Amino acid sequence: MEKTKKIKALKENHLFQKVYKKGKSVASGTMVLYALKNYDRRNTLVGITVIKNRGNAVTRNRIRRKIKEAYRTLHPFVKEGFLIVIVARKACDDAHFTVIQDELYALLKKAALLREEGLK
Repeated sequence: MEKTKKIKALKENHLFQKVYKKGKSVASGTMVLYALKNYDRRNTLVGITVIKNRGNAVTRNRIRRKIKEAYRTLHPFVKEGFLIVIVARKACDDAHFTVIQDELYALLKKAALLREEGLK
């Protein structure tokens, strides 16, 4: 199996705020994706947020893990040089993994963040 590139995490609050304020957003039933061109770095940084009213820490981390795994499968096809924030919606709580994966693919495609070569 071919080794994939490591996903770099978006951690700084000021970068999250910058993406929310200046970034382009696309939404689906289970999540919202914000994207902004990253002029400072060449890498794509990804942040996943689940707000506190989605449940306790166990529930929120389960949602975060589902989204992270869905993104991991699509990561080799995502363009470089972007800041991406994925926000989970209420429907994401009970959504099956394949639904999350399909909607994330659709959101990345809608936001024009996917490379054309090697896709489905």
